[in-house]
Amino acid sequence: MSAARIDRVFGFEHGLPPVYGAITAIVGLAFLLLGWRLHRVTLVVTGFLIGAFVGSLIARWIQVDKAWGVFTGGTAFALLAEPLSRLMVFLLAGLACGIALGEGLRLFVSSKIFLWGFFPGFVAGGLLSIWQLRFLIILSTSFLGTLAVAWGSAVFLSEWIRPPLTTFHIRHPLATLAILGLVFVIGMVVQFRFAPLTAKAKVD
Repeated sequence: MSAARIDRVFGFEHGLPPVYGAITAIVGLAFLLLGWRLHRVTLVVTGFLIGAFVGSLIARWIQVDKAWGVFTGGTAFALLAEPLSRLMVFLLAGLACGIALGEGLRLFVSSKIFLWGFFPGFVAGGLLSIWQLRFLIILSTSFLGTLAVAWGSAVFLSEWIRPPLTTFHIRHPLATLAILGLVFVIGMVVQFRFAPLTAKAKVD
């Protein structure tokens, strides 16, 4: 899904304001480096984003202002994140694995088959989170954090650097993958280093 489409889903028809890009990058950095340590906060943020997305779709369906749908849906899912923590982990892991597989197929096979990878990846990631909770939380938050840092930084900096930055991923796809892969690995290493196997934190 392109950045422009994400903007429209959340009601920003003319693009995401730079300040929201900065906030996205900061939240992404927290996901990237502290996803497991702050897993309860991570799940609340995940719940809010999922709820905001669902709320925006419902708002469009019943033809009301998207802002109401984003706020109402996001708040409701954020409040449910703690009692439904296992479900949120399932959704978090499923989202990360679905995007990874979908984007992989889109980049290397065909630009029209994102969903063919997303749905199997979503189911597989969610099911794996049931047995490998800690690993999937670290993997998912590192991956989603990487995407959020990259996208949020691009949105924030594109106010002053355009179009070279906003089109870099199109002109240099392999370099983009290499950079994102490096950031992802750094996030995984940091999280495993500061969240060892003997960590007591867990999702109830």
